[in-house]
Amino acid sequence: MNEPITNLPTVTPSPIEADAPNLRSRTERPVDSTAPAMSVSIVLEWENMTYAAEERPRQTLASLKTQAEALFSTAPSPSAKNAPPIRLSAPLEVILPYNSDTIDEAEFLRHAADLITESEALDVRLLAVSGETYCFQKNAGAAAATGDLVIFLDSDVTPEPTWLAAFMQAFLEPRVQVAVGNTYVDIGRGDAYSRAMALSWMFPLRDTLGGVKPSTWFYANNVAFRKAVLRSHQFPHTPGLKHRPAALLVQQLEREGITLWHVGEARGHHPAPNGPGHFFLRAVAAGRARILSNPSSSLSTVLNFIRADIIETGWCCKRIVVEGSKVELKSWQVPAAIGITIAYYALRLSGSLVTYLVPSLMRDRFDL
Repeated sequence: MNEPITNLPTVTPSPIEADAPNLRSRTERPVDSTAPAMSVSIVLEWENMTYAAEERPRQTLASLKTQAEALFSTAPSPSAKNAPPIRLSAPLEVILPYNSDTIDEAEFLRHAADLITESEALDVRLLAVSGETYCFQKNAGAAAATGDLVIFLDSDVTPEPTWLAAFMQAFLEPRVQVAVGNTYVDIGRGDAYSRAMALSWMFPLRDTLGGVKPSTWFYANNVAFRKAVLRSHQFPHTPGLKHRPAALLVQQLEREGITLWHVGEARGHHPAPNGPGHFFLRAVAAGRARILSNPSSSLSTVLNFIRADIIETGWCCKRIVVEGSKVELKSWQVPAAIGITIAYYALRLSGSLVTYLVPSLMRDRFDL
């Protein structure tokens, strides 16, 4: 039986905020050369950038730069009082895979150069991947990675200041082969929409307890592997189902007895769907995916989905009323949050029904 891991050193926040707008800021925090060290590669797919606001990847890259500089130094100071208990043995490798069939390389280079500033703690590499999307861009990035650890992060997920150190510390425990971060919906805008999605969308709430404990699932936007494990555990090929490979990989790891470990301090915030159009697409895509993920779906399967959606909608609406304070939902925002939740699940169910009734119409659409 896998018990929670409790003997890891405590993560302390970096002195510079993760989303600091000035990318040229340099941390003065020294690194303890006697602390355990490892090399890390981060695969940061660029596909989600097409849906998110442009500021998201800027914040993500700024956070990675700040955290790398806190954990890596060419002139470490063993006597530093506030040195982190883990360090990078080499500059943080950040690999940016992108679909070269849909993104112009010269334009992407100009755009990336605008987002990334030079740092001795970062080694940024652009990786053209022809014709591939999401999980397969991640596979390509993992194949090119050189770090002891490979972390998959999405371009629209902004990690908190202790995210990288938390993952690295978890892997000091030999039992940890795969570590899962805590992705939650960003409520920084303070509106009913983002708060409703935080309570009713697919991601859990922000983990306030932390710690390392067994898990049964992960999202491909915030998960770390030992490089040796990743060599034989790639995301499988599932045409027309962009996110299905992550679920299949979880099943493979479970069959082989490889435990997933949830790392509570490896937190990153994900935006709610970006505007009404993206909200519509995400909801319909989720409904479509669950039908196409079950090729033998029958009428009874669809009826089960209808019943499950009614129950889940009711549960989420109750959660908005009972747990709204967890995301700072104001009382006057509750009616709007409930309306948003009902709309999402109605659209998801519509996606399932249309896909079941007219699969040829949906097979090449809404793969999101």
